[in-house]
Amino acid sequence: MKKLTVLFFLGILVMTTMNSCKSAKQKTMNGFDMMFLNDQSGDLVKEGDYVYFRYHVRSKDSLIFSSTMQTPVIKFKLPKLEKVEQKNAQPITEALHLMSKGDSIVVYQTLDDQMKKSIGIPNVEILEFHVFLEDVKNEADYQSDIAEDQKQQAEQGKILMEQASAIAENAKQILSDYKAKKLDANIIKTASGLKYIVHDAGTGAKAEVGSPVSVNYYGMLMDGTRFDDSWSRGQAFTFPLGKGQVIKGWDEGVANLNEGAKATLFIPAELGYGAEGSPPAIPGNSELMFYIEVNKVK
Repeated sequence: MKKLTVLFFLGILVMTTMNSCKSAKQKTMNGFDMMFLNDQSGDLVKEGDYVYFRYHVRSKDSLIFSSTMQTPVIKFKLPKLEKVEQKNAQPITEALHLMSKGDSIVVYQTLDDQMKKSIGIPNVEILEFHVFLEDVKNEADYQSDIAEDQKQQAEQGKILMEQASAIAENAKQILSDYKAKKLDANIIKTASGLKYIVHDAGTGAKAEVGSPVSVNYYGMLMDGTRFDDSWSRGQAFTFPLGKGQVIKGWDEGVANLNEGAKATLFIPAELGYGAEGSPPAIPGNSELMFYIEVNKVK
């Protein structure tokens, strides 16, 4: 599955001025328009602080990217702010230098043709960076938080890996029953050719287009060969729904599932990896089966 890196946009764009007096509208250090969405009282962050933040990248009403697709909060040591050429500036970093805890800012960037091409959005003229500063920590508190994060991740990963064998057996049984036509009465078919079975409907909401969705999955070829799964890695997979970051069968199938759902997708080649496949694990023209558990719709 393809996925964007959390700091993908962090190193390619622009932001702000080191003025402790905040106003409704300002120019960034490198000349970009910005505006406070929420301006809380408090000290500005400074070089060396650890800033805990998240951001969204939008174009008009469309969400292009959200850092929460990869992590709830980015924890980042704020570097020194310097005057540089626009093409080398770091807008999110510059915005953070203007903020205090609880602030949110939107910064606007007009894209040139080279930038549009480099980030794969040829029809977008202006990007909006919505930055939300949730907390500011010193070195000791940051190190304590990181240690706790690592402990929790290790514990969660261990739980998933301990479940891997049972999940594999369950997936194999579903495939066997599917081939034996024991599941025909429960199969839902869509116009695209996707087929899916909902084992547990879940009680949460369905994800909207662009929303980050966290899932665990077990993927198999129709001969029973496993080619990938998240349980063995000990880490769930998060992606933005309906944005083409995963195969078409996933975007369509997961859109029909609630948070907490457990389901199996049977994805024809044209909604998967097509005639070329994804060598060496997935041959061309392969129908695929994915057992999926939807953990979280954000």
